[in-house]
Amino acid sequence: MAVNKPMMIGYHTDIYKSFSNNPKFDLMAKTGKGVDFVLCHVDTRDGTYQDNLDHAEMAAKAFKELGVPFIASYEGQNFNLEQKTTDGHDWVHRGDGTHLLRLPADYFKKLNSEGNCMGFMYDELEHVIINRNISLSLATKFKEDRPAFPTYAGKDPLKQGALLDSQLHDYAAQMKANGAKTVSGEHVFPVLFHLFARNGIIPNFKSQKESFSNVQFAIAAGAAKQYGVPLWNCVDLWCRMTYPGHSAQEMYNNLVFAYLMGVDLVYVESADAFMDNEGNLTEYGETFRKFCDEYKGKERAYNHMDYRPEIGIVRYDDTYWGQGRVRWMWRNMLFGNPAIKSDDKCKEWIKVFDMLTHGETGGGGISWGRVELRSLTRHRSFASMNNLAVFDDQAKKSDLETLKLCFLCGYQISDETLAAVAELVRDNGLTVVTTERFAPKGHIIQKGYPFTEIADGKGTWIVTKRFDDKALKKRLAGFLGNKGEMRYVFGGEEIRLRIDEDGDGFTRL
Repeated sequence: MAVNKPMMIGYHTDIYKSFSNNPKFDLMAKTGKGVDFVLCHVDTRDGTYQDNLDHAEMAAKAFKELGVPFIASYEGQNFNLEQKTTDGHDWVHRGDGTHLLRLPADYFKKLNSEGNCMGFMYDELEHVIINRNISLSLATKFKEDRPAFPTYAGKDPLKQGALLDSQLHDYAAQMKANGAKTVSGEHVFPVLFHLFARNGIIPNFKSQKESFSNVQFAIAAGAAKQYGVPLWNCVDLWCRMTYPGHSAQEMYNNLVFAYLMGVDLVYVESADAFMDNEGNLTEYGETFRKFCDEYKGKERAYNHMDYRPEIGIVRYDDTYWGQGRVRWMWRNMLFGNPAIKSDDKCKEWIKVFDMLTHGETGGGGISWGRVELRSLTRHRSFASMNNLAVFDDQAKKSDLETLKLCFLCGYQISDETLAAVAELVRDNGLTVVTTERFAPKGHIIQKGYPFTEIADGKGTWIVTKRFDDKALKKRLAGFLGNKGEMRYVFGGEEIRLRIDEDGDGFTRL
């Protein structure tokens, strides 16, 4: 008998000012009974501190009447430099030049007053960190430059990463001590999943938007599996500045993908597209209802913790995803620290992804958010991929034991992880591709060759000069799967999907 591991299904809505007598909320209530939860932007608001406490309590009561739990989400601080009540409570400024929302214990007490608040979501926290509160900088024509956390006064990415690690630990611990049942973010860009997961912040990857959905999944799933935390998925209808920027059918396909990938919780952002001005369900609303009818509570014999990847990328997450040098957009810096610039080491995994997706992600970045000519091409949700997961530099042997092919790249990999990889090469027949930095001692690339192979027990080390070498790709062809297909293994179940020509959907094979 299969073990039922259903996926929670919900949608996101914005209600900033009032829950009572709000036509939009009344309309949400009509469709909300068909879902498992609602993600709602509660947000801090104008008025006194007590007004904000009352607003949080009102949200809890409103969802109690609706009959579904809710996740309290906060985004207003990302666009508003000043977040202060009329009686002086400052939600975001700490006196050290940083800008980061903190919610106190008495506020969480109100959110939790009806026992139906699932947790606290900091909308796009990873974006706020790596792009240094870029929305505030743009709004003030770069007169303001406020990081989320204090940054390291130097150029060493390892020291900056260690600092952010401790800052995220303290922040998540503080929010949970104050009453947050869960802490999560939303990842616009495919970075910081592992650092979040390590510190108890639930990885929540965006599908659609400006991303390849399955690229985001490969990274987020590796983080969730490595650190034993839930995996959430935001199917985002925005694409750049267009809403809705994806079709109803593409939304449906991404929701199905979430189900197949063992995601614990999925929701659509934003549900404004579900209805017209008269309150009638649109094509998006009808399509969402169709998905709920088909998949709500549907039996599933696995979830993301049962994922058995066969290809792995192991790297130190330095937050590089392909950001460019355009000052007014995604600036060339790591961890939101202007002193730390990208270099060849942090770009290695981009080259690996390009190989593993048969050239579909491109050699410059793994998101359509990159400012380049390629970003003007039509968005595709899915890229060719064969059972891939990404792990960080602290991965254990148990995280990697299903791998047949592993890439080692980036700034740092721990001694424990390297020892585990070496053991899997010798005993399991793992093939490892690396530069000389992480190769077994004493081995160098033979002169005149793009890479050198080293037999080691049952397995092989391939030491390469560069990850985008054509000869290397030819050597690894047997691992890469078929172009135009996605393949995954969960427990004993293999899932093969043929990608549609437009890249927005798939057919199960």
